[in-house]
Amino acid sequence: MKKLKLLILLLLALTSFTLILLVKTNSHDAKQLLTLASPNGEVADQHLARETATAIPSPPESGVALAETASTNQTSTDEAPALAKHLVQIQAIPALSQLPELPNGCEAVAATMLLNWAGLPITKEEVAHALPTGDMPYENEFGAFVGANPKDVFVGDPFDIGYGIYHTPVAKLMNQWLPGHVRDLTGTSFEDLLGVIAKGNPAMIWATEHMDSPYFDLEWEDETGELVPWYQPEHALLLTGWDDDYAYMNDPMTGEQEAYPLASFKEAWEFMGSQAITIIG
Repeated sequence: MKKLKLLILLLLALTSFTLILLVKTNSHDAKQLLTLASPNGEVADQHLARETATAIPSPPESGVALAETASTNQTSTDEAPALAKHLVQIQAIPALSQLPELPNGCEAVAATMLLNWAGLPITKEEVAHALPTGDMPYENEFGAFVGANPKDVFVGDPFDIGYGIYHTPVAKLMNQWLPGHVRDLTGTSFEDLLGVIAKGNPAMIWATEHMDSPYFDLEWEDETGELVPWYQPEHALLLTGWDDDYAYMNDPMTGEQEAYPLASFKEAWEFMGSQAITIIG
């Protein structure tokens, strides 16, 4: 009987010990789960936290996302990201040379290139012959210098000795060949001129050779008494393109497409009266 009581007591003690272990284990796991779920984000068990983190797959790398992130990070610094270079270039406009036939006929050649681009099969010689011409400046019997006005005619001879001609008579002549399609842009802003090129229309422009700084050469009176100042080295070219740094032109003096600094072109073009002509469809 004593042995039976002793066995019962032993079983009761063993059962109590087992219950105590189960309660402790459940309490520890519950504490871990409560800690991980807390709004403060504190993690008591780092091992369990690492297992939870690695259970979430990482998103695949994306080139677009990386590029966008890099751009965002760059704009947040003091240095702004470099802008993409603007580039406008009208293709397939052959450059013509004024030499040797037209030593002073840059305007005729620039006009010819523009007319050819518009589809008119005409030569530089034909254009030069069609230009109205007038006298070179000379000293009259009263000691005054008189001559023709480039606002009206070509001063001199484009095939020989001459000064040049301005936009009004050139546009008028071109309009005879392409009525309703010639646009005299003289007086427009530099930005609007570049906008014309960006729309795909080349423009005949007046500036200087190599975009050099213009200098005063001579002044005379026309037949109405108006004073005519002449600045060298006056030059006409065909503007075909531009980017952030350069203007691209078919240059009659070289017979090639040339790149001139955009700022120098702007200065020379505006000094020469912001003269320009284009042709629209």
